Amino acid sequence: MEQQDTMDASPRFTFLSLITRTISGLGGGIAGTIILLIIYMLSSSILRPVLTQAEEGVDVTPLFTVVIMVMVFVSLLAANIFAPLFISFTQGDRYKRTATALFQIFIINIVVFVMLVPVYLFSAGSGLEFMSFVAGLQMSLAVIGSAMVFEVISNYKYVLLGIYSIIFAVLAAVVFSGILYQATGSALVLLFLALPLLWGGIGFIFGIVGMIYSWIVSTWGVDYLAANQEYSKDYGVQENENEVEIVEPTPEDTEGVDFLRK
Repeated sequence: MEQQDTMDASPRFTFLSLITRTISGLGGGIAGTIILLIIYMLSSSILRPVLTQAEEGVDVTPLFTVVIMVMVFVSLLAANIFAPLFISFTQGDRYKRTATALFQIFIINIVVFVMLVPVYLFSAGSGLEFMSFVAGLQMSLAVIGSAMVFEVISNYKYVLLGIYSIIFAVLAAVVFSGILYQATGSALVLLFLALPLLWGGIGFIFGIVGMIYSWIVSTWGVDYLAANQEYSKDYGVQENENEVEIVEPTPEDTEGVDFLRK
């Protein structure tokens, strides 16, 4: 009976959920890329003169730095809002606190941006290559933080499943981006493909890991990645803490009273 309850409580992933999650992640990443493209076109008079210079050590103006900061932040925020929102529609029974999650995602994106502002300002004197690295770092940190916040708030019980999936997805996106950069030699191409790669990868890898994990749970009947699953010395600790100690009342001493009466 306990094994059946564990299987019923475990997350269910199907091939349809894999497809819908992947499309939702790609849709959120593409939404951010569209905003990135719009800002790039509006500020092309500032960006293109610097981006077209390929020589190392090119001077980066303060205005160029500000435009890059705003462009990356706005497009990244849009992708990190839209992608979780789209994903929440695919599994309504799993993601029930979407509004709270999106609010916290907004906060964490601001925190990441504020922390990297000094690094952006420092990179202005270090050339375009270093600034591209900072932009990539911001995208990676913000996407990882947003995806983890989304999983923690929406479904705390299986947050470990989300963390593993996010790590695998980001690593795969980084490897693919490195291969793509070696093939094209253009950091600008990676800038426009980073968000769809990251969020599409998160949607796809999460679906794959979820399907494998569902098979493991149904085969062995143990919910290994559930937050309430206990191992080793922790086994039974939660139950013991919840137990209420019942103290029996001390029996009344009547022998002394009877002796005095006699």
